[in-house]
Amino acid sequence: MKQLKKIIGVLLSLALLVTMIPAGTGTVKAAGGKNIVAYFPNWGIYNSAHRSMTVGMIPWDKVTVINHAFFEVDSSFKLASTDTFADFDKMMEHSEGWDANQLRGHFGEYKYYKNLYPNVKVIISVGGWTRGQNFHAMALTSSGRAVFIQSIVDFLKKYPFIDGIDLDWEYPGVNRTADPNDQYDRGCPGGPEDKQNFTSLLREIRQAYNNNGLSGKLLTIAVPSGYDKLALQEPDVYAQYLDWLNVMTYDMHGAWETTTNHQSPLYANPNDPSATAPVDIKNKYNTDAAMKTLQQVYKVPAEKLYVGTPYYSRGWKGVTGGVNGMYGTATGAATGTWDNPQSPGGQYPYFTLKTMENQGGYVKYRDDTYTKTPWLYNAAQGIVLSYEDTTSLSARCDYINSNGYGGLILWEISGDTSDYELTTLAHQKLIGNTTQTVATPVFQPAAGIYTSAQTVTITAATSGAEIRYTTDGSEPVASSSLYSSPLMVSATTTIKAKAFKSGMNNSATATAVYTISTGQTVASPVFSPAGGTYSSAQAVTISCATSGAQIRYTTDGTEPAANSALYSSALTVSVTTTIKAKAFVSGMSDSATVTQTYTISSVQTNAWAAGTAYKVLDLVTYNGKTYQCIQAHTALSVWTPDIVPALWRLVQ
Repeated sequence: MKQLKKIIGVLLSLALLVTMIPAGTGTVKAAGGKNIVAYFPNWGIYNSAHRSMTVGMIPWDKVTVINHAFFEVDSSFKLASTDTFADFDKMMEHSEGWDANQLRGHFGEYKYYKNLYPNVKVIISVGGWTRGQNFHAMALTSSGRAVFIQSIVDFLKKYPFIDGIDLDWEYPGVNRTADPNDQYDRGCPGGPEDKQNFTSLLREIRQAYNNNGLSGKLLTIAVPSGYDKLALQEPDVYAQYLDWLNVMTYDMHGAWETTTNHQSPLYANPNDPSATAPVDIKNKYNTDAAMKTLQQVYKVPAEKLYVGTPYYSRGWKGVTGGVNGMYGTATGAATGTWDNPQSPGGQYPYFTLKTMENQGGYVKYRDDTYTKTPWLYNAAQGIVLSYEDTTSLSARCDYINSNGYGGLILWEISGDTSDYELTTLAHQKLIGNTTQTVATPVFQPAAGIYTSAQTVTITAATSGAEIRYTTDGSEPVASSSLYSSPLMVSATTTIKAKAFKSGMNNSATATAVYTISTGQTVASPVFSPAGGTYSSAQAVTISCATSGAQIRYTTDGTEPAANSALYSSALTVSVTTTIKAKAFVSGMSDSATVTQTYTISSVQTNAWAAGTAYKVLDLVTYNGKTYQCIQAHTALSVWTPDIVPALWRLVQ
């Protein structure tokens, strides 16, 4: 009996070990074996210094992963956007509409571009330097972690085109108060208990993935490059639950120090005057030391470690001494175009730094022997700027390849030039252009106007390719209708087709519009009441004399199409609105477009008045244009529709 109990005990132990093995942590790799992870700043749309960056401006063909920055842990311990307007509400190029179930903002764009680039992963990054205020409290208890994890599960199920979560807790075990000069900084409380609680959080997220049919979703984190901060965590334990670790091998030096230095050195420079105690900054604060610490001390597999690169500078002012300003003494931080002037750090984007090289008193220097990184020195102004350029990034990519690391992370994509000089270089060095692309589908007969129904065939020159197509205006994806035989087109139709083949890049999308003109035209829609000026909201009905006609309409000024909103019941018009309508019947020519404008005068229109508290739907006249308030706010003295366009919608 004792022997039987012993055998049963061994079997139970083995079963327990099996259930504890994390599932779904296989790193998703690009065709060339490496990943390029680009952080996208959701606030970039508001700022020309970030090139007014939108999701559509991301070089989707040059990156394999996009980290959306940032969401946060809110006060109820749930996953939350730091800017719901930009992420979900702002009307953008590919927004689906204004209905509650339609996507707008950055997420509407992600959904659209994921159809075009299904192999690029989109991950939500949580936290960052300024929004880590609730990590510690959330992770402190199992119940707090459970609330956060359930919100992640719900989020990933709601938005299936999002591929995972990236935690940017900066940093577990460190108790940092908010910068009083930075209105966006919430600080990041911490304590020694974070060490195990962070591991528990990652383990429980991975378990929740597996338990909820999300084992294919990604889980990554950003980790510090400083060995002293890593000592407050358990990378050797939690790495098993992660797809990869983004190592922040930048910001190793900055204007919080009074000696200029390289912010992202590849190797240590023996001439570095930094201290060796109590923290060995001189020898350990460099990319190679950070990566080797994680790989050799914490035994994290090389392929799970991603090297960071900065697309911005760190800079000092009041610099004297040193060699061409490097390792000189500084009085404070320079102020760059990416900086909060009240709390600067000498941050210029790469695209600006490139124009400053050897111009306006700035001379470019480089440490070719050790750090491999460049800097700019303006002797007259006493300014030093440390940054990354094509030469140092090329050396960084060579370092990744020669050491077998999993890829590159870049902070952040809006810092690159308009032609993505740095990102293109990284793609060439780490991935290359070896993957072939499927040939674009061809339609026969070609698109055009026909007087009778047409039999349309679709072919692709690539042998073995599958052709997927749509007729509703949407982008074809791998789950769209499979083309297998000619299509009969008897009414005006738009066909979009894309070809797919395993191991190759998807083809470009081919679009063909077939206009079938039978001689009969659908009757034009009729509005009741007709457009005009009214003192109250109106219930507008739209009818068509042609039996069986479908009426489609728009309210955003665009031409109604077969996929526009379907009219089914009276429309309530409570603010000044222009409605366009068109009627459709299969086998007949579409009706003419009818446009009616309803001016509702019950909402007072007034000129812009400083110090006025505007409400949603308020109309104001400013610089000869009429704007509608779309977000209620308190009395403002200087904000106008020109300065904060996000609060206003141009009416006319």
